[in-house]
Amino acid sequence: MSLVDARLECSNAQALTASADSTNVIDLTGTALQVGAGRPLYMHFNVVVAADFTSADETYSFGVATGAATSLGTVLASRAIVAGTLVAGYNFSIAVPSTGVLRYIGAEYVLAGTSPTITVDAYLSDQEVYSWQSYADAI
Repeated sequence: MSLVDARLECSNAQALTASADSTNVIDLTGTALQVGAGRPLYMHFNVVVAADFTSADETYSFGVATGAATSLGTVLASRAIVAGTLVAGYNFSIAVPSTGVLRYIGAEYVLAGTSPTITVDAYLSDQEVYSWQSYADAI
């Protein structure tokens, strides 16, 4: 993962076995909620540990969510990805809409099926989707 400001990191090797919000959310207090004004923002996701799809019924959906409280609740944009695609090192991004954003923003994960598991990183950035590369954590 590229150098990331810890305040913009929503998930750091977050292990998931069920639907959940990201471990961290970003508090937009003081930004006048003008997210992406002048320059678009993206939520970048990186698969740390591959998704389980042994039962063949597991499904995985990733989203950008917002809320008036840290529990989020309103999905701004989401993307479902086929489990077999979610191998370690796979990365993708979701554009953050510039409207409808409330005080808090973070990632939302929707997992379903017999035994879904996956570990992911997620962070907010204005870095273009095509200009970043994910690398194994060297720590």
